[in-house]
Amino acid sequence: MTAAAATLLTAYETQLRGRVPKGLPYAWALVAEEDGPLVRVHYGTHGVVDHRDLAGVADLEGLVRRQQEVFAGRTEPVEWKVYAHDTPRLAEALRAAGFTPGPSRSLLLAHAADVPAPPTTDDDTEARTRIRPYWLGLGHEKRESFHQLAAAAPEQRRPLRELAADGIARVEEADMNVLGVERDGNVVDAVWLERVSGTDFASIGGITAPHPGLLRAAAAWASRGWSGKPLLVAEASGELVPVHLAAGFQEAGRVTTYRWAPPGEPARERPAKQLLDDPEHDDVWKRFEERFQVTYETKAQGIAEPPGSVTWHTMAVETSRDPVLARVNDVIARGIRACARPGDRLYCLKWFISGSRSEPLRVGGPGQPPWTGWPYLVDEHIIQVTGDLRMGTFGNWQEDSFCVFGTDLVAEVEEELTDLLGTVLRRDGRPVGNVWTFGP
Repeated sequence: MTAAAATLLTAYETQLRGRVPKGLPYAWALVAEEDGPLVRVHYGTHGVVDHRDLAGVADLEGLVRRQQEVFAGRTEPVEWKVYAHDTPRLAEALRAAGFTPGPSRSLLLAHAADVPAPPTTDDDTEARTRIRPYWLGLGHEKRESFHQLAAAAPEQRRPLRELAADGIARVEEADMNVLGVERDGNVVDAVWLERVSGTDFASIGGITAPHPGLLRAAAAWASRGWSGKPLLVAEASGELVPVHLAAGFQEAGRVTTYRWAPPGEPARERPAKQLLDDPEHDDVWKRFEERFQVTYETKAQGIAEPPGSVTWHTMAVETSRDPVLARVNDVIARGIRACARPGDRLYCLKWFISGSRSEPLRVGGPGQPPWTGWPYLVDEHIIQVTGDLRMGTFGNWQEDSFCVFGTDLVAEVEEELTDLLGTVLRRDGRPVGNVWTFGP
């Protein structure tokens, strides 16, 4: 190992290994837990174990078994990266516990400043080729085409679909991007990467082909707007390694991913997801507007409140940070979880703004991702509704009202909400006669 590679490896070991993920504006369905020198990250569909120095751990076998018990309790397959310079006892303990090693890959590190800038050329082929950011603003079909392109790529440090599932806030905060090679109007290759919050690193999740221009573009993107001197990390094997080395990366070691799966069928999706123009998002909107006789143009007039609904005044809520609103949110979350059925999906929707989908029984509880919905805002109409439309809420900020519908949900929350909000405006969509009026 060169002196430059050793210096980069020290930075990698210090800043990235055993790091608890944090700093995201929204932690979409991610749970991170520390266990001594380990960090477990649970995605609901699978989990990842990362570790710091384990040389001082006497009972590695017991530590490995404990992780298996945790992941078995969640029915999550687990991935555990082992580096060539780790204590050999770790690999032995993992194999003894039933973990299966995958192919070994090169750990590649670089100073972004050492990756050369894209050359200028008059070559006709190069002139018809350009590399540009491709993620923000893409429609659903275009994003899916990138996912399919990325899924076929080898040696992925972090799959694009997993990175994108972190949410659009990653893009808006310039924390992730996808750079595509466009030739004659068609995207033929791509690289995706993320800035790792709280570190000097940008992590290349994967690259679809040994294209030097993509690595140069990745380094340029990572350096843009960075106050310090960014570093890059990637993993590769085969023909991808010399391309990285030629682009200024240093080979700093070898890494092998060990995998183990507990009995049972793991979930196919995270417990929560941000929705943009996803087909299910549009479908729920359409059915909600038809069922509750409301559109964007008529939303200030409210929804057609169904039998079994109760609507309260929200004059007690003064700002979006009002403690009363936080307590209302807690009451609604508990009520929906109490009434939810296995497999239920809860949609949180705002007209012409990104929404979300979550599974009430998989969020908001101990050891689960945080509750993602929000029942009322002081400047936007907001809807929470199950996919079958049987229960939910509608916050009408222009009327200063909050409607809860669904007989079971109303029974769960009515007493607490009345204590918090006071005046009831309507039941079953009809005034209850306790609203002040003026005049004769």
